[in-house]
Amino acid sequence: MYKCVTLILSAGYSTRMRGADKLLENIDGMTQLYRIAKAAAENGDTYITLPFRNHPREEVLAPMSINKIYLDDKNTGMGSSIAEGVKNIQSEDVNVTGIIIIPADMPLIDYNAIQAFFTAHSKFPQSIIQAVDDNGPGHPVLFPRKYFKDLMMLEKEIGGRGIIKKSKNTKVLKFGGSVATLDLDTPEDWETWRNGRAN
Repeated sequence: MYKCVTLILSAGYSTRMRGADKLLENIDGMTQLYRIAKAAAENGDTYITLPFRNHPREEVLAPMSINKIYLDDKNTGMGSSIAEGVKNIQSEDVNVTGIIIIPADMPLIDYNAIQAFFTAHSKFPQSIIQAVDDNGPGHPVLFPRKYFKDLMMLEKEIGGRGIIKKSKNTKVLKFGGSVATLDLDTPEDWETWRNGRAN
């Protein structure tokens, strides 16, 4: 029996947004954070990292049953966020066999994209599964249980790329366009993307 959960990385500080929070940007009447958290939660158990308790992002998540992991400002880099997330998941549920890791700033990741990883994990339970689109490899990435210890050793800004590189058994999930690689880090990124959607 395989059990997959989703870990959303939402502890960064949007430093390139010049005072705004990219995860609270509005898309079709919902914040980006709410959209991606809802898509994950509708697929199954979901965990999310946050910079600290009572951060404004937490209010956005109030309507949903999501496990919150507070980094308490210790280090909000991707590696640290992944490590703390995996540690918490392991302590909460020893039956988890796969963790889907998603940065929260990816506006094209939806319910169906996440669901595809659940299906892939049931077919390839021992494999890393990475999203790939027309631009190359990206996110989400699913790590099976045998990589959890490696993930818990990550630090600061260093994500799971090195683990993927060493793996000889990585499968890919192909998506069209820029589903797996589009993230929006600056006000200009958001403006360009919104203008493209409108045309």
